[in-house]
Amino acid sequence: MRKIVKDHGDMSSRKFRHDKRVYLGALKFVPHAVFKLLENMPMPWEQARHCEVIYHITGAITFVNETPKVVEPIYVAQWGTMWIMMRREKRDRRHFKRMRFPPFDDEEPPLDYADNLLDVDPLEAIELELDPEEDGAVAEWFYEHKPLRYTKFLNGSSYKKWHLPLPVMSNLYRLAGQLLSDTVDKNYFYLFEDKAFFTAKVRDFPNHHTPPLRLPMLVLRREYSL
Repeated sequence: MRKIVKDHGDMSSRKFRHDKRVYLGALKFVPHAVFKLLENMPMPWEQARHCEVIYHITGAITFVNETPKVVEPIYVAQWGTMWIMMRREKRDRRHFKRMRFPPFDDEEPPLDYADNLLDVDPLEAIELELDPEEDGAVAEWFYEHKPLRYTKFLNGSSYKKWHLPLPVMSNLYRLAGQLLSDTVDKNYFYLFEDKAFFTAKVRDFPNHHTPPLRLPMLVLRREYSL
């Protein structure tokens, strides 16, 4: 794959003139390729992430052939610890650097991965130091790419079903405290309770501070009545 990318660095060569239709046809898939690239971007607590890719033999386009899946309590707890660490990072400026825009000139050729990036070590992962006693239930696997993948707590790599023991859930809840609300009264969120809100809207009940919902059927009846 690296050879394909390196050979296609300069597309003005005559040997690629027969493949130009393939490259033009691949342009419509570029947004999806960028979407898959952003979807599988390493999290702040990951130093690097290895993904499966699928590529065209002509080098016209390459896709990341993975869909990230997570266990919601673990994922929220991971970002809860990132909330704390990011505040420290912004203060210390160890991983944050200011960029100069535009980063590349219009006439500058694309960087070769093997020459410029292959030997460069990635920056250290941002991880909160967990206490071996208080966080012992999650400390071993908390920052792994796919935690608990082949354990009895999950159904497998599909991450469709999970069942975590009480000590793990309580530990995750404490780590995610930065992102969770302290309000437990559901009536506090009465305007944002999805099911009740959508039902009230569809039935056209008056709701304070919100515009009334006019169903498309009413508009159609008016048009037919004309």
